[in-house]
Order: sequence, then structure tokens, then C-alpha cells
Amino acid sequence: MKPKPLDVSAFDDPLADKTAWHPQASGGANFKTRTLKEVSSSELHYKGSTAGLLFALVFTLMPSIFVVFFFSGGFFETEGETKYFFLFILIFPAVGFYLLYMHFRPIVLDKRLGYFYKSFKKPVNSLQRTNTKNHIKLDTIGALQIIPEYVRSKNSSYTSYELNFVFEDGDRYNVVDHAKYEAIQKEAIIISEFLGVPLWDASTMKTYQPMYKKNTMDTDAPYDSAGYDSTRRYRDM
Repeated sequence: MKPKPLDVSAFDDPLADKTAWHPQASGGANFKTRTLKEVSSSELHYKGSTAGLLFALVFTLMPSIFVVFFFSGGFFETEGETKYFFLFILIFPAVGFYLLYMHFRPIVLDKRLGYFYKSFKKPVNSLQRTNTKNHIKLDTIGALQIIPEYVRSKNSSYTSYELNFVFEDGDRYNVVDHAKYEAIQKEAIIISEFLGVPLWDASTMKTYQPMYKKNTMDTDAPYDSAGYDSTRRYRDM
């Protein structure tokens, strides 16, 4: 059964009308993958979670466990069986190293550079003037969007929540995606205040309005992650 279409008029924003409301990134982890940290008044970092690190290490270290178990038990009788075993077992460290790379890859919002980036390479403000796959100009972000998605697998099912940037033309960019709604919501409010843009929450059909609007902000804006009042500025629709 298809999900019931959202009445985006509830958000009372022309930009919401031209924005897609299906998940931008299908799937999502059933554990918290990232935690938002305030590095300074002009810089926020998403740090990889302990659960995410352990998940990556399981894939990285699993081949060693398999090798010890199978060889000590004498499971292989021919050279061909041994060769195919090693080809199969190499899949796990490949996945593990990729997950470790994604875990430690910086995810940063930097008002002094004027960019959000998912990369080990910082954008060069004087040279890079347009958005790329992993470098987003902060002044092109018009709103934030939280979208719930029901994820069903063979062994479990859960709801994952993705946080997206919405650009002035209605295009979107996925920031994080996991099942811990309280964390997604709290961190989205912090980013809303940091950027001075509204947050649309499709799971509650509420809009969060930041204290300082985008066009009044600069790198010295009085942002304070401990000072927001979500109860006062959340607007029921």
C-alpha cells in the first residue's frame, strides 16, 4: 500500500511545495550513526558513533576469526577450496575498510568557510563557487527536512529518519539517516539555529523557526546551541 501523500501546505512555505517528500536516501541504519558536536560558534561536526565504529570493526576483523576457525578445524581438503575461501573472505575486510572510511570521514558545517562538506578535503572558498557532491555552499540551503521511512529487512523492521538539506530550487541533499528520532530532531534544531533556516518535520507535521533568520546571519551571529527553545518556536500546523 502506498503511503498517504503529505499535505505540505501545513508547512506554509512556497519552497515546501516544490520539494520532494519521499526519502532522498533509501534505507537507513537501525542505530545512531553520527553525533553532532559544536566545535566553535562557527563550526559544527558530525562525529561517528561508537556503534558505527564497532559495526565497521566487526567486518574488518571477521576474516581473522574465520581463518583461525576453519584452518584449525581442517575443513579444507584441496587447494581449490582454500583459494575460493580466501576470495570469499576478502569481501569482509573490503566492506569493513569502506565502513571505517565512512565513519572517520569529516562531516562539517563551517560558517567561516561558508560550506558544509563530507570529505577529508576542505573546500577552498576563493576557488570553489558552486556545490559539488561533497561540498555544499551554506548560503544555498533554504530549509531542513526530516522524513521518516519504514525499513523492513528479513530479520527486523524499524523506522529510520533522514535529515536533508533543501536548496532554494527544491533539490535535496541527505545529511544523516538513522533510527534514533530524538537525536535527529535535536541535532536538526541546532543546525536550523546555526544556519537560520526553518526545519520541516514530516514525522510530526511541525515547522521549527530559528531565532535568527538566514539573511540576518554572518559568521559572528549569536548562535548558542544550548540556548534554543524548541517548545517556544515549534509551530503546530
